[in-house]
Amino acid sequence: MDAEPGISEEPLAVLCDGVRLAGGACVPADPIGTVVLLHGLPSINPPDPNDIGYPGLARDFAGRGWAAVWADMRAVRKSPGYFSIEGWVRDVRAIVDAARALPGAHGGRLALVGVSAGGAVSVEATARGAPVDALVLLASPAAWVSFASVPQAGVQRITQEAGMALHPDVLADPTAWAEEFDTVVPERAIKSVRVPVLVVHGTEDDVVPVDHGQRLGDLSDRAEVRIIEGAGHQLRQLPEVVDQVDEWLRARLT
Repeated sequence: MDAEPGISEEPLAVLCDGVRLAGGACVPADPIGTVVLLHGLPSINPPDPNDIGYPGLARDFAGRGWAAVWADMRAVRKSPGYFSIEGWVRDVRAIVDAARALPGAHGGRLALVGVSAGGAVSVEATARGAPVDALVLLASPAAWVSFASVPQAGVQRITQEAGMALHPDVLADPTAWAEEFDTVVPERAIKSVRVPVLVVHGTEDDVVPVDHGQRLGDLSDRAEVRIIEGAGHQLRQLPEVVDQVDEWLRARLT
């Protein structure tokens, strides 16, 4: 898919812990702000041929006037490295810093849009001081289920279902790796987030139950919760959700 006239597309230079992350940016001539798009855990299932992916979503936001950035965090798709949840939190900060350094972004206001597990690490990175002006969480978990409590189940989830690499030391003994999930808990971190938050969740989400979104909203005095009746987990693929996110961000950042 080619960029729209007046929108430049370029690689995004992100280096974190010695790992060069794959990513890109779509920047209109006079952006109204910057949107950083962060994915969740990948799947080994064949991709949906109708899914425009995060590069396509970035083009959509750029067409609406935003400088839009996407990146694959470590161990995902074209990014090398070994997966860890704390590593992903550091990746978020590095991606945000790279987005703020884009020449076309002009240091304007910036929002993180985190999807599923990408929302979880976005909450944590924001709570730890990432320079973010607004936070959008699409189908984000409030807490983890089978990582720290059952390390081997977590290893299986990551290597077999998500297809991500783990360090050989983690495969030999995943205890410390799994315990990191107890340091990245969205329902705890969101209490420290001091920017506007939009929580969006679908009633038919079969990956992260809808009560997770409601819990996140209840624990934050900065959050607005929108429950989408009949929607599943892939909220980023729903045009009406993207429209709502765009409208909400415009009201708070422009």
